Amino acid sequence: MLIDETKYIWSKWQQPAFTDNETWGMVSATSVHEVEGTDYSAYHALDENADTHWESSEGVIDVQFIWHFEKPLKIYRIELVNKPTGNIHITKSVEVYADEEMTEPLLTGEFPAESKGRCNMEPAQPFSCDCLVLHLTADAESGVKYVGLTEIHIIAEIGQEKTVLLPFINTTENMDYISNGYNDDGTFTTEGLDGFLFNGVVANPMYISSNHWIGFGTNAEQLRILRRDGCSTAIYRQRGETTNGLQFLKIRFEGYTAYNNRADETRLIFELFLLSNNDMFLNVIQTPTNAGYLGTSDLICGGTTTPLALSDGSGGGTQVSFYHEDDGGRTWNIIYAMYEETDTYSFAYLVRQTDSFYTYADGALEEVPIENLTAAMFLKYGFEEIPPAEILTPIDNVQMYLWKAGGTEELLKANVKAYPYPQVLDAVADMSHISILGIKIMTAEYSGDVTVSISVDNGQTYSEDMPLGEWLNTDVKELYESLSEDKRLLLRFTLHDNAAISRFKITYIN
Repeated sequence: MLIDETKYIWSKWQQPAFTDNETWGMVSATSVHEVEGTDYSAYHALDENADTHWESSEGVIDVQFIWHFEKPLKIYRIELVNKPTGNIHITKSVEVYADEEMTEPLLTGEFPAESKGRCNMEPAQPFSCDCLVLHLTADAESGVKYVGLTEIHIIAEIGQEKTVLLPFINTTENMDYISNGYNDDGTFTTEGLDGFLFNGVVANPMYISSNHWIGFGTNAEQLRILRRDGCSTAIYRQRGETTNGLQFLKIRFEGYTAYNNRADETRLIFELFLLSNNDMFLNVIQTPTNAGYLGTSDLICGGTTTPLALSDGSGGGTQVSFYHEDDGGRTWNIIYAMYEETDTYSFAYLVRQTDSFYTYADGALEEVPIENLTAAMFLKYGFEEIPPAEILTPIDNVQMYLWKAGGTEELLKANVKAYPYPQVLDAVADMSHISILGIKIMTAEYSGDVTVSISVDNGQTYSEDMPLGEWLNTDVKELYESLSEDKRLLLRFTLHDNAAISRFKITYIN
């Protein structure tokens, strides 16, 4: 069925070669030809063997091929190869559905009347689903007896369910006591979360002070939450797992910011989550209403003390998400919001020269058969590492294309030593994705005399060259609105007299 793609993180998917009907998810067909000595099982349409295929029983020419995925897919293109035949016993048409009830066709296609004919289908926008149903039919009047497929190839991204912490916040359900009762100036230890790192150190054990500070594998004040000479009345812990399998350690603190004034005006309740992806989430539930008892709040890590705004004296709380920016947990991106696992986006490069496109693999450029440059072609043929300068510089009028599935930035990078000068570099910023609403800012890193000309009409005309520094001050709203319907900005950078450009970046409005 179709699914809500916003609940998932998407990344590039590589279709596996099937060895049975349950290699990745489960495949089946409403009809399978059973004959001694030959196997026509459904999975043979996915085994990457051109000499095998799935085939229906004799006379059954209205069949469904059903694939329940192991994880959701966002589908950009479906490529089908018909069954082999020496006559007319082949599939004629196909309808694509996302449910076994075949509620609404998402794609339709026709096969050429030939053995192993190809039918390729691309939706106008990719669709996300957990099941795919191919409804295959043939022409009974022409004497067709069988339908089937030699190959099914899907170009897609795979979805990983996002982390949802809401069921575990502001509750003591399923939690165990670390300390149960009043404590002044005590420090308690508890087992940490396997593999979690803070400031390059394994955060085990965890230290929790009744003066409301946390130490991550070190008996030191590293996370201070309204730190004062306070007290705790209860400290809890919980090891758990979110619906997507992410492990967490939750610590809940209940107490006061003044050990000798245990009243609502000094009340403090908070919860800290350590996550197995090395992020953290702090849920401050209740804070003092007396501004004289707010104490100190900060994160001390990597030799840096970062102040935290956790209370304003109103008694309310706040939520803070800490997203790790390096493997050792030494630097953190701090966002005052409910934790939402950071999205990742598929991206890919392609090289173009005149009317030919090239991928880069095994240290060389290789021409690929692209007629229409779509997102599916980037997923199928694109590469993620820019080739070294010695690969690109011998090519006349080389163009580098970058596609990204989403996000707020489009980043074009090139490390090129251009000899002789001047050297011309072409780039394309494709803003046709439905999520892109405009341009926020444009920046570049370069040295020397670099000029730029642009085309807003898909290369039909280019503007006159102007210094890159001046052009970066262009009115970005006016620039975006001047683009043609396909929303592609073509840029031509010219490097003069030992000039260099290492980065050009467009930040989008989404």
